Amino acid sequence: MLSSRYYSASRMGTDAKPRTAIIVDEDDELYSGFNEVAPALDTRNLREDETFQETLRTAGIGRKLPSRTGTGMVRLGTVSMRDVGSRSGTSARPVTALRAAGYTSASRDRPMPTQHLEDSVEDRVKQMEARIMALVEESCLLSARPDPDDDSTTRKEHDLGQALAKAQEASTMERQLIRMQEQANLGDTHNLDLTFAVLCNLADQYALNEMYTEALNTYQLLTRNKLFPHANRLKVNMGNIYFKMGEHPKALKLYRMALDQTPTAEKDLRMKVMHNIGLLLVRMGKFRDAVTNFQHIMHEQGDFQTGLHLVLCSVALSDAEGGKAAFHAMLDVEPPTYHQDIPIDDEKDTYECVVRDVSRGDKLSRWSRRAAAEAERCLALAAAVLTPTAGTDDDSGTGMSWCVEALRGYSGAGGAGGAAGGRLELGAALASLRASRTARSGLAVLQRLKAVAKAHAEDRVLRAEANADAAFVAYALGNWSEARSLSESASRDDPYSCAARVTLALSSLQASLSEDAAPELAWREAAETLTAATHLDPADLIAAHDLALCLEQTAGREGLSVAAARWSRVRACGAPTHTLRPLAAAALARLALRHPADHAAAEHWYSLIGNWDAGVTSALAQLHSEMGDTQTAKHHYQDVEAIWPCDLTALEWLAGESPPDVALQYYRRAARLEPTNV
Repeated sequence: MLSSRYYSASRMGTDAKPRTAIIVDEDDELYSGFNEVAPALDTRNLREDETFQETLRTAGIGRKLPSRTGTGMVRLGTVSMRDVGSRSGTSARPVTALRAAGYTSASRDRPMPTQHLEDSVEDRVKQMEARIMALVEESCLLSARPDPDDDSTTRKEHDLGQALAKAQEASTMERQLIRMQEQANLGDTHNLDLTFAVLCNLADQYALNEMYTEALNTYQLLTRNKLFPHANRLKVNMGNIYFKMGEHPKALKLYRMALDQTPTAEKDLRMKVMHNIGLLLVRMGKFRDAVTNFQHIMHEQGDFQTGLHLVLCSVALSDAEGGKAAFHAMLDVEPPTYHQDIPIDDEKDTYECVVRDVSRGDKLSRWSRRAAAEAERCLALAAAVLTPTAGTDDDSGTGMSWCVEALRGYSGAGGAGGAAGGRLELGAALASLRASRTARSGLAVLQRLKAVAKAHAEDRVLRAEANADAAFVAYALGNWSEARSLSESASRDDPYSCAARVTLALSSLQASLSEDAAPELAWREAAETLTAATHLDPADLIAAHDLALCLEQTAGREGLSVAAARWSRVRACGAPTHTLRPLAAAALARLALRHPADHAAAEHWYSLIGNWDAGVTSALAQLHSEMGDTQTAKHHYQDVEAIWPCDLTALEWLAGESPPDVALQYYRRAARLEPTNV
């Protein structure tokens, strides 16, 4: 049975009647007709349609047809449609519902790889500014002095010439930057701070390289430009340059201009400028004006260095009362904070010693110690200037005792005032010992030094210095036991004191020898202590000299070889005019004469000393006499007689080698020198 099945017009979306009817056999499957399409939608014959293909070819003229890459063939489009993407960078919306739900393919209009476009003017300006600042920083680093507190392992190079070259290169690039901005009509956006930094650094590098004319011209470019409001501070730098050039009036004028143009709120800068003015007035010989300047600084914001300069100016004007007032003003200055070392109970405790050394070595501790040392130095110098003639022990109110009492009552700078007073008293005691070299004055000095150590029990360093000096005085007086105890106390307070260990070794040696101990053991113990002292300070020639003497006294050829090496080191380290050089040469000659005897080496060392010492010349004469060279021995003995006529050895030898009448004269002289010698 045949039946006709029409497509409803409503399916097509219109009310028109269907143009085609499909006859379906009932024997066929129910859904077999879905594979058939209407002729209007059939595109299978479009490839053979010449009119349609010609239309497609002519319609694409003037624009690029979309293509699909990555496939083996390019499918021709059926219709021409515009991009219906909502925005750039996203895939186009599907025209039909032939895609699966949730699937989004890449955009067919994929942009081509973009080429690197040329940088804009603003980007080039930023790059040049960064390069200029990098050159300025490199220049500053090259010209900067190394920091003593810098613990970094890398040491920065200090090259003023290279720093100047970097500064000039930065200035050249900065001018190129200005021209580029003007050509791009960006002159109003130029960075004035960059220009100021470049020119200021260039002027500084000129000044460091002693190119003063170029530095002054560069500074004038900054000070005369009203676009730089803080350029007037650079007049201080210009004044410093004129001061180095010796043009003091111009320097004074610039200093005063800088002081007038510095606001009152910047008190620190004003005080520094006034300090420069005071020093310049001192150089010009205007001490009265300098005193006025320094007094104003001490009244507003005093410091130890300004107080010292005020004391020096008062002394130059012979103003004792002004000097006293200046010294009291120094004592009124607020001292820097000083970090004392951590006290430890047992020096043999490794942990406590490490903690103390670590806390002593950090940057803050070093800075505080350096500030306290500077304050102490200024106080000690001011007190020394205010004392009367050197070498006198004046107990009046204007002498050293007055300064010591004033400093003793000053508990500033973490004890720096008291330490300065203690060191001043140490210097006064040793000066009085040099002025009167008697046993009585030595005992008085010993008591004063022990009193200083007792008065500063909290200051470990000062106590160690006082005990070391007292131990030396006690050793000179022959008090071996007291010298040993004082040197041991100094070594405990300051384990790195080489002088205390040298005194300890010598006093222990003399004490052991006086107690009839074994000499060999005493010399060995002294040598061990002196070896430790030389390890603490290898440059201490006194310790090296004493160690060589101790090693020379020890028995054995091994000890003699070590002693010879020590003497050679002493001779090599000593200055050409140093007294230890001839002493070392004489010791090497003595060692050469010991087993086995080497007369040639001994003669060499004795000849290097010269004939200025009677003992050395006598030893050289005796050496030639033993060698059988009578003529040379006679010549040297005659030199001994000329240097020291009381040498009996020379008189006896000359008498034995002279004719009877000449020998009689030598014997008469010897008899007058020693009438009891039969």
